[in-house]
Amino acid sequence: MALPTKIIVTGAAQGIGRAVALRLAAPGAHIAVWDVLKDAVVETAKLCMDQGAVARAYAVDVGDADQIEKAVAAFETEWGKPDGLVNNAGIFPRSRALDMKLEEWDRVLRINLTGTFVTARAVAARMKDAGKGAIVNTASGRALAGAANGAHYSATKGGILALTKSLALDWAGYGIRVNCVIPGLSDTAQPRVEMGDNELYAAGAKIPLGRIGQPQDIAAVVAFLLSDDAGYMTGQSVAVNGGAIMVP
Repeated sequence: MALPTKIIVTGAAQGIGRAVALRLAAPGAHIAVWDVLKDAVVETAKLCMDQGAVARAYAVDVGDADQIEKAVAAFETEWGKPDGLVNNAGIFPRSRALDMKLEEWDRVLRINLTGTFVTARAVAARMKDAGKGAIVNTASGRALAGAANGAHYSATKGGILALTKSLALDWAGYGIRVNCVIPGLSDTAQPRVEMGDNELYAAGAKIPLGRIGQPQDIAAVVAFLLSDDAGYMTGQSVAVNGGAIMVP
């Protein structure tokens, strides 16, 4: 399975983003890991280097288009044009719709959806010149099921599903593939905002495969979508949820 060798992973300080970076880290790989959590993303870069990759950590807020452009330009200056991108950065503050401040709605859309678009566009502009590239966006099971305490989050993740198809259509002629992964309930920090471990694992027991997902489960599918093995796939959204979407 041949993978891109010049890769950007956003939201890489922990959880799924870190697992993706480590899955891609190998001798010959050049990986830029982005996050606002500076110390943690530096640790991710160190772990990637321990596996033989060349890695750099960047403190990037994907809600800021200028920071995105500067980080992509720095990547190109040091290593050349990227050939892989994983858009994983996102936030999920909890608010009921009637209580949600418009400022919070705008912030979630700016980071989760606009950030995904602006990062993909900045990277694709470089991939276009090379005539190839693979992008994987990260949605969520909430895009399919909704969230009573996260209309903004669900809206952004649903938007990412549509954005993935649109970019895939727009950029196919440049040899750029754009796909999406849809993680289900996973063993990360995000669900623990609302659930303790006992509650989390009890929810996992109700999933057809009998457990919650591990970050490595999602990272494996991301790596496949980036690879040449998925060379005839674009505009696709792949759910990695143990069959949870089939449970009423």
